Amino acid sequence: MITLRRFVRSRGVLVGVLVIALLFLLGFLGPVVSPWTPTQVDYLSIRSAPSAAHWWGTNRIGQDVFAQTTYGLRKSLIIGLVVALCSTVLASLAGAASGYLGGWADRVIRFGVDLLLIFPGFLVMSLVSPRLKGAGWLVFALLLGFLGWMISARIVRSMTLSLKERDFVRAAELMGVPRFRLIARHILPNVASFLIIDTTIAVGGAVMSETALSYFGFGVQPPDVSLGTLIAEGTEAAIGYPWMFFFAAGLLIAFVLAVGLVGDGLRDALDPAGRAARPARGTVTPLARADEPADDVVLSVRDLSVSFGTAAAVRGVSWDLRRGEVLGIVGESGSGKSVSVLAAMGLLPGTASVTGSVRLGRTELIGAGTRTMMSVRGARVAMVFQDPLAAFTPVYRIGHQIAEALRAHTGLTREQALARAVELLRSVGIPEPERRAQAYPHEFSGGMRQRAMIAMAIANDPDVILADEPTTALDVTVQAQVLDLLREAQRETGAALVLVSHDLGVIAGTADRVAVMNRGVVVEEGPVEEVFARPREPYTKGLLAAVPRLDSVREPRAIAPAPPLVEVAGLRKTFPLLRGQVFRRRYGTVYAVDGVDLTIRPGETLGLVGESGSGKTTTLFELLARPEIRRDAQLVFQDPMSSLDPRMTVGAIVAEPLRTRGLPVDGVGELLEQVGLRASDADRFPHEFSGGQRQRIGIARALSVRPRLVVLDEPVSALDVTVQAGILDLLARLRDELGLAYLFVSHDLAVVRQVSDRVSVMYLGRTVETGDTASVLGEPLHPYTRALISAVPIPDPAVERARERVLLAGDPPSPFERHQGCPFRGRCPVYAGLPEPGRQRCESQAPVQEERRSGHLVACHFAE
Repeated sequence: MITLRRFVRSRGVLVGVLVIALLFLLGFLGPVVSPWTPTQVDYLSIRSAPSAAHWWGTNRIGQDVFAQTTYGLRKSLIIGLVVALCSTVLASLAGAASGYLGGWADRVIRFGVDLLLIFPGFLVMSLVSPRLKGAGWLVFALLLGFLGWMISARIVRSMTLSLKERDFVRAAELMGVPRFRLIARHILPNVASFLIIDTTIAVGGAVMSETALSYFGFGVQPPDVSLGTLIAEGTEAAIGYPWMFFFAAGLLIAFVLAVGLVGDGLRDALDPAGRAARPARGTVTPLARADEPADDVVLSVRDLSVSFGTAAAVRGVSWDLRRGEVLGIVGESGSGKSVSVLAAMGLLPGTASVTGSVRLGRTELIGAGTRTMMSVRGARVAMVFQDPLAAFTPVYRIGHQIAEALRAHTGLTREQALARAVELLRSVGIPEPERRAQAYPHEFSGGMRQRAMIAMAIANDPDVILADEPTTALDVTVQAQVLDLLREAQRETGAALVLVSHDLGVIAGTADRVAVMNRGVVVEEGPVEEVFARPREPYTKGLLAAVPRLDSVREPRAIAPAPPLVEVAGLRKTFPLLRGQVFRRRYGTVYAVDGVDLTIRPGETLGLVGESGSGKTTTLFELLARPEIRRDAQLVFQDPMSSLDPRMTVGAIVAEPLRTRGLPVDGVGELLEQVGLRASDADRFPHEFSGGQRQRIGIARALSVRPRLVVLDEPVSALDVTVQAGILDLLARLRDELGLAYLFVSHDLAVVRQVSDRVSVMYLGRTVETGDTASVLGEPLHPYTRALISAVPIPDPAVERARERVLLAGDPPSPFERHQGCPFRGRCPVYAGLPEPGRQRCESQAPVQEERRSGHLVACHFAE
């Protein structure tokens, strides 16, 4: 109903639908009500003008123009529908099969598509149609449809390739849904929006193609008629006898324009971005201040409010930032912390309405002109964005982008700016800065891109650095490097720093003062030690209580001895690197998993941890690929929105594993209630739920076939801490009630400590340490595990700032080559202090896991 309301909202759409409906009525009812047949000849009325006897006149041989035109309109409409239906079916089947099946099927279909595209359809029809004159209009329509599906098939293939990587498709694969059923249930419904629009446009295009071909004698053949034959016949007489031409031409023009209006309406109705009316342009209103900032205040915010339409994102925010100070702004998603910072820089979209005052020294930024803001941005106020890959221009080299920031505010020449850019890259720890300055953003790792972003931020010695979630997308080891770099950059430049983060541990270790935001309002502000130790507001107390802590102590659970549910040793998985399209050749190998040992007992939770690229996700998919494991296992994905098919109801999503195995589906309501939802939620769609509720739906789907093992791939990393706490409590309750075993994959060691009985640590595709949670995370033996633990921030300023840190150098080595000896030695602090014989051992011998304590295994020659 919502889509229908959006569709009919436009007057143009209503006009288009009305015109198409009238044309179909005219085409199918006109020949019936006409007193003349299309072939009947009135020899007494040759080329007669419209009259009561002949409503639209007659043609050169006395045939009724109204009868012929309405009959030709019907024929053209039928041909258009047949062509559109034929091309849409071919495009959807070929595109979906090519994109999803891949391999040789993809190459063969693409080769066929490219081959057909070589020959213009008009040329093929002109060559073939004279030989099909006796075959009739249906063969002509089918041939026209066969020659018009290739471009649409390419688009469907591209959409399928994107959908293939979505978690809900992977979930269906892991459930054992057959491939062609998966295409029908999950791929085609999600490209239906494009296919509907494409079919609508294709009808108009097919009518135009038929008309053009018939006009030149290659389409519908006399004595049969269509709009094309009528226009061709009436062209010569258009001036003297206009009714012979303009009625057919007018109907064609009206139909094509109406189809365009309906296609635009369908696009707006089916496009998620078009669900709401286009918001009005926002306003910027500076407010007069009753006070002036103190001399040591470099940035002062008063009564800042931001709204988008009727939705208030920030309401009356006020704070002061002093020279050399670090102000932390924390809160959950939607609290307004990032919006308030972007508003200070004037970087909000034009639909935002901003009121209040933001003073940079004595300069008012709210309502400031373009010239003023250009002189401030990058010079006096710098920004470190959350996603550096999106913040950097992808087609320009890193060094040139930093040089551009320098030249915008200084008088440096191009060569001087590039030389300074290299110095800045060196100062933030980029190896080989001269070479790296010539690299593009995609050639940097995530940590290196953020270092380059900091280099750009400090290029002009700003007074204020605004860092908006600068470590959210980074591993904890890289996060520790970036935070250390931000502190050093602040000390060197003397700048004040505003650090926006949802991670209370990051704020505890970095900020001097903290402002806690909730629903657009600062609910508490003060020195970081005071706010964390003695919070006053209930929201702040709840936020701190919900954060898992790595230094918390949990009593180990008693697990009954039993044979292992899962036991693998030496698990390996490689991926070939291929070149070529039709004839593919291998030029390298990705060693994604290169020696993983795992044991999972019934009823226990095994935590699998490691940096991004360590092989955690590949390991769990390799485990689930084994039939003996898959039949008793289910998977809960990281992104709850991506893991649920948006075109299916919740009931259908939860029941799909049952249907795949041929089991009854009458227990869906009970499953939803078991995870804290209502049975009536089965009739709703995923977009109607919050992130935490969607993850509960994913858990219900996993439980539907009563598995013994549930694999949890970062199940709470996309959730706010308060929602995260509820999901972790739910998982613990289900484990105890149902006797489940969990393989809990996460990069968050604090969460792993809270939920896991044992922990397995991975590095570069290998298991480096395994044991009980208290032993591995409390007394780690491997230097990599110690570095991971030291990098995890603790939400307690006193504890966090007194900890000893182990900062790892650089990023993990490339998985594109197999490393001799210990792959960790290039970053290992122990290796750096070893004598030469010890180093040679690390370089030549790959360590294997050995038991150093009871149940505690470690792969290190010099484990302490």
